[in-house]
Amino acid sequence: MALHPKAIFLTDDAAARLAAKGLGYQVHGSIGILLRAIRRRQRTHSEVLSVLRDLPARSSLYIRPGLLQEIITQLENPVD
Repeated sequence: MALHPKAIFLTDDAAARLAAKGLGYQVHGSIGILLRAIRRRQRTHSEVLSVLRDLPARSSLYIRPGLLQEIITQLENPVD
């Protein structure tokens, strides 16, 4: 990371996120990557919603159910 100070650090590990943020790095996890794909028009809202809805059954990644539902609700009801 020292060679690329503007690099984005991708991790879902809470301790790694805190450490990277403490060092001044921009940090994103799985949800952040998916939301970024929408903003960059690499994926549609419906594609990302499908991935998020299937996540608990298709992945060992743990995301707090309340957080996951909050993100899904926001994508279902976007505020422009």
